[in-house]
Amino acid sequence: MKKHNHDGTNEQSGLLAGEITSSKIEVIASIVLTLGYSLSTLADILALQEEEELAQENTSRAQDQNLQFRQMCKQLQNVNNRLDSIERKLNRY
Repeated sequence: MKKHNHDGTNEQSGLLAGEITSSKIEVIASIVLTLGYSLSTLADILALQEEEELAQENTSRAQDQNLQFRQMCKQLQNVNNRLDSIERKLNRY
């Protein structure tokens, strides 16, 4: 079996590991910040899309209500016209 001498290499790898660790931490911090900004931006975009969808739904509801009101108005005009014609017929007699 081979014996490995770890005394000298441990000190060197410890120093390198310290440098690598600090660089890794900086990179990880940068990635985390970038992801945070990206997620924040994505959340803003989704919120704006939801607001637009709600506005479109409200607009379509308002249009549907306007259409219903117009239809009801036409029906009431027809009823009013019928009542006028009935009234005229009754006045003849």
